[in-house]
Amino acid sequence: MKTLFVFNHPAPYKVNVFNELDKITNIDVVFERSFAKDRPASFYENNEYNFECIFFRKGYFSRENTFSGELKKFIKKHYENYDTIVMNGYSTIAEMRAIRYMIKHDIPYILQINGGIIKKDFPLKKKLKTYFISHAYRYYSPCQEADNYLIHYGALPKRIFHYPYGNFFEKEILKTPLKPAQKLKIRHKWGLPTNKLFVNASQFIERKNNMQLISIFKGREESLLLIGSGKEKEKYKQYIKDNKLTNIIIMDFKKRDELFEILSCADAFITLSHEDIFGHTTLEAMANGLPVISSNKVVSSLDLIEDGKNGFIVDNKSKDLINRAINNVDKLSPKNALEVAHRNTIENTAKALKELIMKR
Repeated sequence: MKTLFVFNHPAPYKVNVFNELDKITNIDVVFERSFAKDRPASFYENNEYNFECIFFRKGYFSRENTFSGELKKFIKKHYENYDTIVMNGYSTIAEMRAIRYMIKHDIPYILQINGGIIKKDFPLKKKLKTYFISHAYRYYSPCQEADNYLIHYGALPKRIFHYPYGNFFEKEILKTPLKPAQKLKIRHKWGLPTNKLFVNASQFIERKNNMQLISIFKGREESLLLIGSGKEKEKYKQYIKDNKLTNIIIMDFKKRDELFEILSCADAFITLSHEDIFGHTTLEAMANGLPVISSNKVVSSLDLIEDGKNGFIVDNKSKDLINRAINNVDKLSPKNALEVAHRNTIENTAKALKELIMKR
């Protein structure tokens, strides 16, 4: 069997999954563009492509959109070479054109999603989403929230199949939670405080809601480390300066090995994001033995967090609930976080996708 995967840009976690999948089954991958506009060049610099891949070069606009007809032309010319076509998206103009062609010419396609959030759409937008989603003959979904999203837009439940969503390898998972002395050694290396440390790794954009997170830690004794980059960075720094906050640290975007090392020395991960279609950092934190405090708008957290066991789910509207979660973080289980991470590795993702692809 030979499978074609279509993905927007070569996000490292996807490239790693495709490399692993190509070891056990025959795949080609089309990337609609070589980068996303809001990602730094360092985000892609360690990518290795050990599978057959094609990059389209035309029609980039906005953050991740493309309007080129190259994808449609490629499928029109080559679809008979593939037993299965898996679309990882349906929202760019290039994807819409390609899917419309496949629907018109009775070419079956699978829709694989990372997550999904049901919103109140304008009637025309909902009609378009329903058209592109409902015509898939099968769906690969990582969790129940994503299932609900697909069903909302016309997918039949019996056609939805699950796969574990992994964005790190088994070998990258911490063997056991670090002891206090080990954590202190890493903190000294990075110049981090020695008191209780909460960490957040994200893009510095409004959707991630880091301003609320910073304001929550104003007046608290614990420290907060923000790792990332984005247009809101100066806003954070100005707020910290104006309020003379000494317990908030901002650190630039880190490469994966550096990020994992820093995560491992913290006490907990916290995100108050307004919206995450999946939320990779929940898993990355758990891979480093961190319990997670998360807003109820992060899809992965709703699936991975056992509330009160390896994390807390909170409502951003309740400052009291957020503070209570911070106060009770010591009651959470780092070992349980690691157990969840072991179920959601890149190896397990690839294995599950192969088994799904083999179902005819």
